[in-house]
Amino acid sequence: MATYKIKPQALLQEVGDETVILNLDSGEYFTLDGVGTRMIRLFQEEPDPEAVAAKITEEYDVAFDQAYSDLNNLLEEMREQGLATRDEA
Repeated sequence: MATYKIKPQALLQEVGDETVILNLDSGEYFTLDGVGTRMIRLFQEEPDPEAVAAKITEEYDVAFDQAYSDLNNLLEEMREQGLATRDEA
Protein backbone atom coordinates (compact mmCIF):
# COMPACT_ATOMS: atom_id res chain seq x y z
CA MET A 1 0.00 0.00 0.00
CA ALA A 2 1.32 3.45 -0.89
CA THR A 3 1.84 6.11 1.75
CA TYR A 4 1.38 9.73 0.74
CA LYS A 5 2.80 12.86 2.34
CA ILE A 6 2.01 16.44 1.40
CA LYS A 7 5.23 18.32 0.62
CA PRO A 8 6.22 21.34 2.70
CA GLN A 9 6.48 23.27 -0.61
CA ALA A 10 2.70 22.97 -0.97
CA LEU A 11 1.21 26.06 0.65
CA LEU A 12 -2.50 25.63 1.33
CA GLN A 13 -4.82 28.59 1.86
CA GLU A 14 -8.57 28.33 2.29
CA VAL A 15 -10.59 30.88 0.34
CA GLY A 16 -14.29 30.54 1.06
CA ASP A 17 -15.32 26.93 0.38
CA GLU A 18 -12.23 26.21 -1.70
CA THR A 19 -8.54 25.78 -1.04
CA VAL A 20 -5.81 27.25 -3.19
CA ILE A 21 -2.59 25.24 -3.18
CA LEU A 22 0.55 27.06 -4.26
CA ASN A 23 3.52 25.00 -5.34
CA LEU A 24 6.38 27.11 -3.98
CA ASP A 25 8.88 25.32 -6.25
CA SER A 26 7.11 26.01 -9.55
CA GLY A 27 4.89 28.99 -8.71
CA GLU A 28 1.86 27.13 -10.07
CA TYR A 29 -1.35 27.02 -8.11
CA PHE A 30 -4.25 24.62 -7.94
CA THR A 31 -7.70 24.72 -6.38
CA LEU A 32 -9.76 22.19 -4.45
CA ASP A 33 -13.52 22.26 -4.03
CA GLY A 34 -15.18 21.96 -0.62
CA VAL A 35 -15.01 18.17 -0.40
CA GLY A 36 -11.40 18.07 -1.61
CA THR A 37 -10.56 20.73 0.96
CA ARG A 38 -12.14 18.68 3.74
CA MET A 39 -10.30 15.54 2.62
CA ILE A 40 -6.91 17.26 2.63
CA ARG A 41 -7.52 18.98 5.98
CA LEU A 42 -8.48 15.64 7.54
CA PHE A 43 -5.45 14.00 5.92
CA GLN A 44 -3.17 16.68 7.38
CA GLU A 45 -4.60 15.99 10.85
CA GLU A 46 -4.37 12.21 10.49
CA PRO A 47 -2.50 10.91 7.42
CA ASP A 48 -4.42 7.62 7.36
CA PRO A 49 -6.52 7.27 4.18
CA GLU A 50 -8.89 4.75 5.78
CA ALA A 51 -9.59 7.05 8.74
CA VAL A 52 -10.14 10.02 6.42
CA ALA A 53 -12.48 7.99 4.19
CA ALA A 54 -14.46 6.89 7.26
CA LYS A 55 -14.90 10.51 8.37
CA ILE A 56 -15.90 11.61 4.87
CA THR A 57 -18.44 8.78 4.80
CA GLU A 58 -19.92 10.09 8.06
CA GLU A 59 -20.01 13.72 6.90
CA TYR A 60 -21.20 13.24 3.31
CA ASP A 61 -23.67 10.91 1.65
CA VAL A 62 -21.01 8.70 0.06
CA ALA A 63 -19.94 5.07 0.38
CA PHE A 64 -16.64 4.28 2.10
CA ASP A 65 -15.14 2.73 -1.05
CA GLN A 66 -15.96 5.86 -3.06
CA ALA A 67 -14.51 8.20 -0.42
CA TYR A 68 -11.35 6.08 -0.17
CA SER A 69 -10.95 5.99 -3.95
CA ASP A 70 -11.56 9.74 -4.28
CA LEU A 71 -8.97 10.52 -1.60
CA ASN A 72 -6.36 8.29 -3.21
CA ASN A 73 -7.07 9.84 -6.62
CA LEU A 74 -6.68 13.32 -5.12
CA LEU A 75 -3.40 12.42 -3.42
CA GLU A 76 -2.08 10.83 -6.62
CA GLU A 77 -3.02 13.93 -8.61
CA MET A 78 -1.22 16.08 -6.03
CA ARG A 79 1.84 13.82 -6.40
CA GLU A 80 1.76 14.24 -10.18
CA GLN A 81 1.66 18.02 -9.71
CA GLY A 82 4.66 17.96 -7.33
CA LEU A 83 2.59 18.69 -4.23
CA ALA A 84 2.90 15.31 -2.50
CA THR A 85 5.20 12.31 -2.34
CA ARG A 86 4.34 8.63 -2.42
CA ASP A 87 6.31 5.88 -0.72
CA GLU A 88 5.55 2.27 -1.56
CA ALA A 89 5.25 0.20 1.61
